[in-house]
Amino acid sequence: MIQPFLKTVPLFRELDDDELAQVLMVGLVKRYPPAAVILTEGSTGGQLHVIHQGQVRISKVVPGVGEEALTILSPGDFFGEVEFFDGSPASAHAIAHTECEILAIPHREVEALMQSRPGLSAKFLWAFGRTLAGRLRETNQRMASLLAISRAF
Repeated sequence: MIQPFLKTVPLFRELDDDELAQVLMVGLVKRYPPAAVILTEGSTGGQLHVIHQGQVRISKVVPGVGEEALTILSPGDFFGEVEFFDGSPASAHAIAHTECEILAIPHREVEALMQSRPGLSAKFLWAFGRTLAGRLRETNQRMASLLAISRAF
């Protein structure tokens, strides 16, 4: 049931059936009720998380304000990739916004697959790059909007 879904996810779209099977063998499908903490800012030993069902809220705690949602992710979206690339602790919280089902793949397993399968590695890196570029464009637009609003005051 999850393998056909993964073929629709941009991160996995270019993978063949054998490569998808390799990814599924190292991943674990987890279910979370609404409001469950999936990932805590500052935690280490990360995983790449791919949302199969439901929605996940990515947020930060702002001192004196509380939790501020940065975005809501939906099926097909993924998170945990920044920590994969730079090895640092998680940069934000991930909280189940609704009941959700998530494929979690430990970073060390993703890295091992990429090292042992150069073709898979190239496909992953291009998909990661496209996603990160899109997120950066969105962030730049938000920053420009915030700057325009702040100058109006």
